Amino acid sequence: MSVSIVFDMVKNSGVLIDGSNEGGDIDGEISALVLISLFTDARADDSDELPDASNDLRGWPGDTFYDAPWGSKLWLLYREKLTTEVRNKAVKYAEDALAWMLKDTGDGALAKSVKVTGSIPRFQTLALNIVITKPDDEVISFTVSKRWETQRAV
Repeated sequence: MSVSIVFDMVKNSGVLIDGSNEGGDIDGEISALVLISLFTDARADDSDELPDASNDLRGWPGDTFYDAPWGSKLWLLYREKLTTEVRNKAVKYAEDALAWMLKDTGDGALAKSVKVTGSIPRFQTLALNIVITKPDDEVISFTVSKRWETQRAV
């Protein structure tokens, strides 16, 4: 199965635009979990450089009640110039955000493996290709594309 997700920075929303398996159904649970994991703001560490030079470390309030933080640090890159280094950071942030899928919390892990690769397929566009292998060996692949543009520039 293959799913494409387009993320609109200005509206801060992601949209599933393509994807089906042989039965014609999108695996809604996995795609929803990927969207939530990638586009929920993880709390920044004190050592992270914040994009707006504020003191707002963000993060999901529910993390207060959960041992493992939720979300990704992709938001830290929104004002960065799109370079190979930024692409590599985005891949690392996506891997970190999806790592929870590999952990067995008592009911078995959601995934056997999660692989993230990044590319800059065209000017000002970041693409993250995510391949998730489920415990039953079903492979689900996602492409998350994000147009990279300046926001709130002065």
